[in-house]
Amino acid sequence: MKLCLLLLFFLTFFEANAQVHLYPDSLLQNLQTLEEKDQVLDLLRIAFYYAQENTDSALNYVNKAEQISIKYQDTLGEIITYRIKGVVFFESNRPDSTIWYYRKGRALAELAGQDLQLAHFDNNIGMYYWNKGLLTEALGHFYEAKKAYDLEENLYDKAMVSNNIGLIYQSLGDFEKALTYGEEAHDLRRAIPDSIDIMTSLGNLAFIYTELEEYDKSDSILFESLKISDALDYDIEKSKSYSGLAGNLERQKKFKEAESLYLQAIALSKEFVNQSHLMNRYAELANLYLKTGRFEEAAQLADLSLLISDSLQVKSANSSALMTFALSKIALRDQEEGFKALEDYNKLTDSIFNAQKATSLSEMEVRYETEKKEQLIALQEADIAQQRAINRMQLFISAGGFILILLVGGLWYNRSRYRKQLEIQDLKAAEEKNRLKAVIEAEEKERSRIARELHDGLGQSLTAAKIFVGSLGKNPDSEDEQRSKEKSMGLLSHSIQEVRQISHNLMPKKFEGQGLLQALEEMEELINKTHQIDFRLTLASFVLRLKKENQVHLYRIIQELVNNGLKHGDISQIELSIQENNQTLSINYRDNGPGFSEKELHNSTGIGWQNMTTRAGFLGGTIKLNPSDQGADLLVTVPNSS
Repeated sequence: MKLCLLLLFFLTFFEANAQVHLYPDSLLQNLQTLEEKDQVLDLLRIAFYYAQENTDSALNYVNKAEQISIKYQDTLGEIITYRIKGVVFFESNRPDSTIWYYRKGRALAELAGQDLQLAHFDNNIGMYYWNKGLLTEALGHFYEAKKAYDLEENLYDKAMVSNNIGLIYQSLGDFEKALTYGEEAHDLRRAIPDSIDIMTSLGNLAFIYTELEEYDKSDSILFESLKISDALDYDIEKSKSYSGLAGNLERQKKFKEAESLYLQAIALSKEFVNQSHLMNRYAELANLYLKTGRFEEAAQLADLSLLISDSLQVKSANSSALMTFALSKIALRDQEEGFKALEDYNKLTDSIFNAQKATSLSEMEVRYETEKKEQLIALQEADIAQQRAINRMQLFISAGGFILILLVGGLWYNRSRYRKQLEIQDLKAAEEKNRLKAVIEAEEKERSRIARELHDGLGQSLTAAKIFVGSLGKNPDSEDEQRSKEKSMGLLSHSIQEVRQISHNLMPKKFEGQGLLQALEEMEELINKTHQIDFRLTLASFVLRLKKENQVHLYRIIQELVNNGLKHGDISQIELSIQENNQTLSINYRDNGPGFSEKELHNSTGIGWQNMTTRAGFLGGTIKLNPSDQGADLLVTVPNSS
């Protein structure tokens, strides 16, 4: 993941009214003038400064801050202490300790009702998961933080979390969303202003424009960042700018100029304590050497990148370096190492990504937008309640004889209440519109995800097979030649199976050819083949009159019911029956899992229930939860009409 470790310039650790300028000498002098109980924040600022330079010193200061916080029962100081301690362990590549302190501090912040601190912890935990390559979990925590920051005045916090969300979308290849959040973060940082964070935003925007093949615009942004980094003598951002400019030259096939800039970036990165920068630079130059046929050098640099990523436990960074290493080794006819690296690549990408992730990301985005609207509605309703109380008091005071004022006040009150109610209705209507739009967009995102999976996963495997097959024929009767053929066939068979799986996830084969009922029979057959679930499908005799596009909606509703049962319930049996009564289709779903109540269903955090009810609404139908002693029992009814 390029730019995965833009480490702690995205994090905020102190309150908005205590902007941090980390000069340890002045902070140490200031400590001498403070009473012990007032030293906590300055001690934590010093610890934060030393986090990347000297772990022992950082822990010494943060432990002292923790002791003072506990001694004087300073709950807020103790909460921030856990966050800074997590940062110190993050910087010293101790992930288990990092997440332990983040979770401990978050629990204390929740107990103390410190909503802003909860948001800070969600942002930090999001960075931890992102560093692990768990994009779904990372984005979920970033959206939780953004909901809280949206209600705050601190521009630094708002910019930070928007920047982080934009970087997640960069990693997912959704560059339109990445650009939206990246520009939002950049505008906020210019308003602060903060030169270092401005450089960070410029680098992110340049990367997006590179992916959009707008190289002139990307170069212009990177040169602007270089000017700032030169003025501040800030080599980290200078290294990233060199890397970005090199990437633009590489894409324009100016390989010699690109190599020179990559080497300059590597020379700078070797001086950094945080080796993640060097890891990324090695991987970038290795890929350049692979493209230009310098396979030995490509393999060496990719191996160096992998060694660093293993030491940092940065799971996601292994992916591109592994593929570069594998292709280089195959080109060098080192078949054993090449195919082992390919197998490791397939295992890694399988563990990082699964078919539910794109849906989960869409769910998080919809949940954020929905809850944001609900917050606005709650504020509006609170305003109405407050206004009613004020109006009642005004009426009570004026009731002594000011009848005219009473009438005018009553008219004003009714008009104000009516206007507020209209505003709430508009907000609710907009919320429902966004929810419907998100359901439709989720399908488009799924198609985009599969296109990326074909390009990045299957495409890379086929590229490896092409390189390998191209080397056949030199020693027709040799043992290596036979082994090469077998390996090639294995790669191609794996690719064919992957294509079939992707195609089936998009739409069952029988649906395209025959329709809904045959697709459900295919679903029954596939699930029963697992020998773990007894799937019983009962189809009464009737004529299905739904249009094909409406059959798709009904199939997705049933698919969601079955998938939820398989995913969330400890079940061994599913019963699905469909019958017609008075031109109405009744679809009854039952399983023998733990079941759930109607309250649990409506309070669920996912959009699965919303998705199903929305689709049923499109068809003019409903979904109802039936009472059941065991398992889930739901009834879907829709008109059986075109």
